[in-house]
Amino acid sequence: MCRSRWKMYGRKIKLIRVLVENERLSSAELMKKLQISQRTLREEIREINDVLEKENVYIRSLSVGGYYIKEEEKEAVQRQLDRMICQSRQDVFPETPDERLLFGFAWLFFQKEPVSIQKAAEKLYVSRTAMLQTKKQIQDTIRWYHDIYLESGPRGMWISGKEEVRRHVLAEIINYWTYGSILVERVITFLFGPEKYIQYRDFYHALPGMLAAHGYRLIDKAIEGFSLDIFISLMRCEYGFELDETGSCCGNSCVETICGYLEGMGYKISDREKAYFERCLTDKRVFYTMETEDSAEPEYVAITEEFLEETDKKYETDYHKNQELIHKLSVHIMKMIRRIRQGYFEMNTILKDIMDHYEREVEMADGINPILQKQYGITANIHEICYLAVYLRAYSSRTLQAVVLCDLGEGIADNMVRQIKSYCGEKIRILDKMSLAEYRLRPLPVDLLISGFRIHHVELPQKTKIIYVDYLLREEDLKNIQEFLLRSKEKNAEKE
Repeated sequence: MCRSRWKMYGRKIKLIRVLVENERLSSAELMKKLQISQRTLREEIREINDVLEKENVYIRSLSVGGYYIKEEEKEAVQRQLDRMICQSRQDVFPETPDERLLFGFAWLFFQKEPVSIQKAAEKLYVSRTAMLQTKKQIQDTIRWYHDIYLESGPRGMWISGKEEVRRHVLAEIINYWTYGSILVERVITFLFGPEKYIQYRDFYHALPGMLAAHGYRLIDKAIEGFSLDIFISLMRCEYGFELDETGSCCGNSCVETICGYLEGMGYKISDREKAYFERCLTDKRVFYTMETEDSAEPEYVAITEEFLEETDKKYETDYHKNQELIHKLSVHIMKMIRRIRQGYFEMNTILKDIMDHYEREVEMADGINPILQKQYGITANIHEICYLAVYLRAYSSRTLQAVVLCDLGEGIADNMVRQIKSYCGEKIRILDKMSLAEYRLRPLPVDLLISGFRIHHVELPQKTKIIYVDYLLREEDLKNIQEFLLRSKEKNAEKE
């Protein structure tokens, strides 16, 4: 289908879509949405009805002007719309708001000149209103990243920023916004055509063997992310986008193998591109070698030790004594710092679950930011912080944290704390003793609240439980606390 004919066909698809989604629309509203004249609108409606007639459904006109589809006929019209979309052309285009965001985001990265809202709407086959909404979503997404911007001017909008950051961001977005090979195929085909997707698919299937041959772990999302890093770079070069900095190529043997494969596909790989591939390989969170031991440079080990020592001081933990944790976490922190300094981060696909269930560890992990600010002038966002929280949770000693609530004075509170510690020993750590007013102002995310009075008007963290006791702590109260500790220990053991 030629471009001009497809543009008219795409307009029909947009027209049917807006009528299916709305109760009725005036002629003026439709003309504005589609940027067409009254005469063209009438012709489009007539041609569409010639197609819909096969289903015995129609776009109907109102006596006062405007058009609508009967509610009981919308299902049949939608089926016909789906067939039109499938039969329209070999190229693909977004069919949902989420796809519109992904496709529009990626497409903008390859535009060298400012793009008007109207041109972007035509590319995505949506209305100007829908495109304005998509533009806002793109702006909100880009704010997560450093040194990259969606800018606007009289001639339209464009993406600005360092080329290396743009490549990282685009590969990251496609990797984490596509759930399965079908959507990857659709977005690559939309951007570059079906032949380029075949090249990407062949490279993606060959990549695991090359990584395994050089001792790298094979984690599906990491393989997909690295393959997108490389493929996006190839396409950026083809479209005339060059890296800003030369960078030094270290001669990584795995990268050399990959570049040899790409040269066999007809691509020329410069030393600048090789250096970029090496940085992608070494700085990804989930790429670790199997045959050789990964280790962090002394600079990052020192940062990790400082972070864990500060955490231990604040939360009365003992992470800094665990050499295995220091070793593994320092490698992760080294990669994280390199990513952030290059202007991107690793998206966390289980972000909400970690924030819901590891609330205390997330709070602990955020303690690395003052150290990063002091040392490098950078900040880790919540996605990266939650990865650190998983390490802290994995190596936790599982000692339960508690706060004692008492409103009868310091002496009674001290007595409660001493009795609990004497009875329960190291199974529980009392972080503080507080009044209800103090706790309302500073609700610590602990496992247990031990209170001598009823708690009300307090929004507790999901994991926090309450045990009500007598202020003088009878034997029965202490046993209840002990039983809670035992039950919690059993649940943790089951999870592990």
